Amino acid sequence: MSSRRPGLFGSKPGRRPAAAAPSTDGAELDLRAEMDEILFGTPNGPKHGKMLLLRNMRRDSDGYPTECECQSGQSTREPDPDCSYCLGEGYLWDENYVWGFSMFAGADNGMVRRYVTMAPGMVRVDYKIFFFRYDTTILYGDKIIELKLDDDGDVELPYVREAIYKPQTLQKRRADNGRLEFIAAFCREKDALRSDNPQ
Repeated sequence: MSSRRPGLFGSKPGRRPAAAAPSTDGAELDLRAEMDEILFGTPNGPKHGKMLLLRNMRRDSDGYPTECECQSGQSTREPDPDCSYCLGEGYLWDENYVWGFSMFAGADNGMVRRYVTMAPGMVRVDYKIFFFRYDTTILYGDKIIELKLDDDGDVELPYVREAIYKPQTLQKRRADNGRLEFIAAFCREKDALRSDNPQ
């Protein structure tokens, strides 16, 4: 088992990914190019993307997450919240910078009525949706981490992990010809871990 701490950043921040491949069908809107314009902006338009971290769980040859020693060595099979390798995840992981943008999606009147008293038996959950480029590697069990940004939208230094989200639904959005255009990750806002309220 690797002894390298899994939380080290794997890619350099601020580096723009290679341009999206051209559309395979001139009759269709090139959503890859549209996504890049949304994330990185255009000469005449602002960028809407922000730097995020993806916590990709290390997986074995069968695709299962690799358990950390703090969990596999316990009879209770519970991870050590103070483990210096997995930071309480129970599994080894790597973090990589990615570009994306997000939005809230809720019922009723949206953000105005996010916190209301509901009748017994009724459940209301707000979702935060993250959008990523087509070439982003994300699987169920991975985590999306928002970094603290300054007033200009740049990542603050030193890095501060502000909120951690676990994808509940991953959707690969495809064009009519089947080409993958972008990825949407739906996360429950209720379950987000925040730096000011880790519990």
